[in-house]
Amino acid sequence: MMRTLAVAAISVALAGCGEPAATPANKAAPAGEDPFQARLAAMSAGQRNGVFIRAIRDARQQCQSVDSSAPAAPVRGCPVWTAVCQSGESYTLVVLPGGVVQVVNDAEASLVPDNAAAPKQR
Repeated sequence: MMRTLAVAAISVALAGCGEPAATPANKAAPAGEDPFQARLAAMSAGQRNGVFIRAIRDARQQCQSVDSSAPAAPVRGCPVWTAVCQSGESYTLVVLPGGVVQVVNDAEASLVPDNAAAPKQR
């Protein structure tokens, strides 16, 4: 089940990381590069896992701590990460421009057969 998180929730999580801004606030990001996505990619694993635990919990999923995370293949140009919780649950996080993150519980997603929602061909 996918849940979309608001920019504010992720911004709060990033603000809590205590990481100083790498660039002045009035400097625009290079064309085509989303500042949130770039900042997330530049974080240490611990900082990034902290953002991911917040996103997972905000999506009302059960996770006490994110033990590891790793990049996955991008989807439509958006970065994708896999996060594994202490309990062994895994989540796929699609980082959309502007700080919106879609969280997918991998166990729930695996229950849906391939193309189950696709219209039947006649």
